[in-house]
Amino acid sequence: MTLDPLYRVIGYLLATFYIPFHSLGIAIILLTLVIMLVQFPLTAKQARSMIQMQRVQPEIKKIQAKYKDDKAKQNEELLKFYQENKINPLAGCLPMVVTIPIGIAVFRTFSQGLQTHLPKGSGALGTLYGDLCAHHPHDAHACGRAIARHTPAAMKFLGMSLNLSARQVSGFPEVLPYYVLVGLVVLTGWYQVRQTQARQLQSGNTPPNAQMQAMTKIFPIIFGLITLGINAAATTYFVVSNAWRIGQQHLVIGKMYDQAIAAGDLKAPAPKEPDPPKDERGNGAKPKGKTPARPPNARKPAPKPPSSNAGDKGNGAAGNGGGQGMTSGARRKKKRKR
Repeated sequence: MTLDPLYRVIGYLLATFYIPFHSLGIAIILLTLVIMLVQFPLTAKQARSMIQMQRVQPEIKKIQAKYKDDKAKQNEELLKFYQENKINPLAGCLPMVVTIPIGIAVFRTFSQGLQTHLPKGSGALGTLYGDLCAHHPHDAHACGRAIARHTPAAMKFLGMSLNLSARQVSGFPEVLPYYVLVGLVVLTGWYQVRQTQARQLQSGNTPPNAQMQAMTKIFPIIFGLITLGINAAATTYFVVSNAWRIGQQHLVIGKMYDQAIAAGDLKAPAPKEPDPPKDERGNGAKPKGKTPARPPNARKPAPKPPSSNAGDKGNGAAGNGGGQGMTSGARRKKKRKR
């Protein structure tokens, strides 16, 4: 499947958004927002499909367990179950069918000659092409070679040349904005992973094993290393799209899961037990209640010595037999009273 129509659409959108601001960076940001907005209905449909699948997961497991020895019968019963409940198990993959070609088209547009996909002419839509190829208005390939030698002013944004990558820039502080941009790619990617894992726990799903969790956490770092060799224009697209997905999950997808839990379609997560209070040393405080039983081999505590005022109470042997058990101090006080 050729992506030429997508290239043309992306070029026209960039040329349109460039007109009011004369900034290619702002045009890329606006283009990214439009692309994510177009994809949003598919993303919402994917979320609804995932909620449906999680709601019927117990019934699916029962069917799988019942026909575990007959895969053909198992698939037949599952298909029948999906049809009765009007569930499309492939709906969760639908956004990928659209987002992957768009992502490829955007990446290639920025990395393989932006000027070749821009509208030309003397009208308003030709403004971006004219600013990029002022010295080669009729030869896009010659314009591309000129841009590789010297970045035009139209490609400058936030101290960066949008046609260059972090690995193509040397010297400090010139390279700093490029590494900040790569750092934003890693940070937003990591936060997306954290959001996804938190949502899985919220919806009652079994968390992935430790190996899978480690892979998902390492992937944003690997992608960040890849973006070191990608020009700043494409990297800006990745940062803005990641930021959009973070807000989308927080404001929209998260509310859909909350509504499903409130409606009883999904189980709410079990409340986490509070940690025991700690003492001044930071150790866990002993819980109040009964004293723990003494181990059978433990020694009994030594008996306490008799109290010095035992003779004054008049109870037991100390109060009989002419004051037996009195201390010498008590006898002297008695003699002085006499």
